[in-house]
Amino acid sequence: MVGFGYWVDAHGHLADSRWDGQVDEVIESARARGIAFFMQGGVGPEDWARQIELKKKYPSHIGLCFGLHPYWVVDHDEDECEAALDALAGLLPQAQGLGELGLDFRPHIMKDSRERQISVFEQQLELGHMSGKPLVLHLVQAHEESLRIMDVWGLPKQKGMVHSFSGSWGKAQEFLKRGLFLSIGGPVCRPDNQKLHQAVREMPLEQLLIESDSPDQAPPAYKGGLNPPESIWEVARTIGELKSLDPMEILDITTANFRRFAPPIE
Repeated sequence: MVGFGYWVDAHGHLADSRWDGQVDEVIESARARGIAFFMQGGVGPEDWARQIELKKKYPSHIGLCFGLHPYWVVDHDEDECEAALDALAGLLPQAQGLGELGLDFRPHIMKDSRERQISVFEQQLELGHMSGKPLVLHLVQAHEESLRIMDVWGLPKQKGMVHSFSGSWGKAQEFLKRGLFLSIGGPVCRPDNQKLHQAVREMPLEQLLIESDSPDQAPPAYKGGLNPPESIWEVARTIGELKSLDPMEILDITTANFRRFAPPIE
């Protein structure tokens, strides 16, 4: 046992407005199950402000993470993105991570935003180098392009993680060899997700994180409502079965890994 005394949900969105009026209950329920630190995923300026308010209420339990999510970039023009990037640079000193940043090239998401997404991704990579913050990467149907951009720009010293990784072992290896952590969430709990199961069996424990992506991506056991952070128990149980380890051992290992991924701000 690593012995930190609590476990970490490496990525979620407790500042999401869908949790309005329920956040206290959700956090207390997770803490009752031993999960007491919740790293957030940034979306855009409105979300950053909600995160800051949540951190004020739960200073020891919330990890701030600010970035421009591809979804936000899709819905805003170039001038709005530039203004948000300027604001992001000013806020990063108080954040534990930079993200979500990346690319989402699914046609129904991307629309006409491909070049804008690439530009904002590149500018956030530059902020990563300047700030030294670890990256929280959202990469969907953009594997080759994202690798090309990361190789051209390089990764910050603290590297980062691929949030909600759900690809093949071959794709996992490309991220792992660049020093990135892979964060696994609810999709691994689907019995038919054999591609991801094989990747999890192969990936090294020292580069593994687990997340809820709350309130989204619920494991099958939580379908039908919002996904709470405590669902990482289901993720840990499935990974434990794939790795022949106890779920609590998976939670210990991933909590220790998180401390290396995103050290607390002094």
